[in-house]
This record gives sequence, structure tokens and C-alpha cells, in this order.
Amino acid sequence: MNDQQSHDWRQWAEAEQAGDDEAADALFTGVFRARAAADLPSSQFTANTMAAVAAAAAHDARRARRIRAIGWPVVIASAVLIVYMTAGLIMSAFSAIVVGALELLVSAVVKVATTASGGGDAWTIAASLGRATAALLTSPSVTTTILALQGIAVAALIALQRLLRSDRESFR
Repeated sequence: MNDQQSHDWRQWAEAEQAGDDEAADALFTGVFRARAAADLPSSQFTANTMAAVAAAAAHDARRARRIRAIGWPVVIASAVLIVYMTAGLIMSAFSAIVVGALELLVSAVVKVATTASGGGDAWTIAASLGRATAALLTSPSVTTTILALQGIAVAALIALQRLLRSDRESFR
């Protein structure tokens, strides 16, 4: 900064501290224009910077093409391998779910038929079904599954809340 710019800056700072907003704005405009006009980069610097930006963009484009060329086959092969390795577990879980559902359905039908043939009314049937449902829910595997699903649901709700909160903050 030269002496004139220092003098103008001091006058602006004094006007700002004194609370003279109009004079401070006018002085600041002059200081800003003088400072902005004094520090223009050379055309050589601008050309070198733009060449470096173009080279970096070309390098990034080559890297992205390489990653796509290598990445997609690796992802597809990994997915096929994961499906192959877990197919037995998936089918076992699916068959266990189907068998459990069928057992529950058959048990409910038998309970309803037995209770109805014994002369029970609707409340007796409902109580019998309630006992069967309670017995099912007290099974450790069912309880563990329900707790795991609740944990996943809570984690999903927390993640959704954080996502929505970040959206709200970006709109402000």
C-alpha cells in the first residue's frame, strides 16, 4: 500500500468509528476501487493458471475413465460372488420364514377349529389366538428379530432426521 492508499484507508476507518455512515461508505468505495485497480494479475499469470486448470481437468477426466473401465467389472464380479456365496443363507432364511408362516397358519386354523367345535364363542377363540401369538412372540428367535428390526428402524429415523435437518440448513 502506498501513502495515498494508507491515508484514504485511515480516513475511512476514522469515519466508520465516528459513525458517519455516508462518509464512510463514500471513502470505502474510493479505497476499494483504488485497491482493486492496483492489483490486477498479469496476462501471463492468467494464461499459466488457465493452462494448469485445463491440465488438471484433463487428468481428472482420464482418471475417471480409468476408474469406470476398471471399477464396473470389479463391482459386477463382486456382486456375483456375494450372491453366489450367500445364496444358501438367503434360501435357508426364506424357507425358514415360509415354514414358520405355514406353521402359524396351520396352528391358527387348528386352534380355531378345535375351539369352535368345543362350543367356544368368539371371545374364547380370540383368547386362544392371543395365547398362541404370545407363545410365538416369546420365542427367542422371534424376539431377537423384532428387536433387530426396531433397531434398524430407529437408525433409519435418525439418519432421515439428519438428512432433513441438513436440507433445512442449506435453504437458510
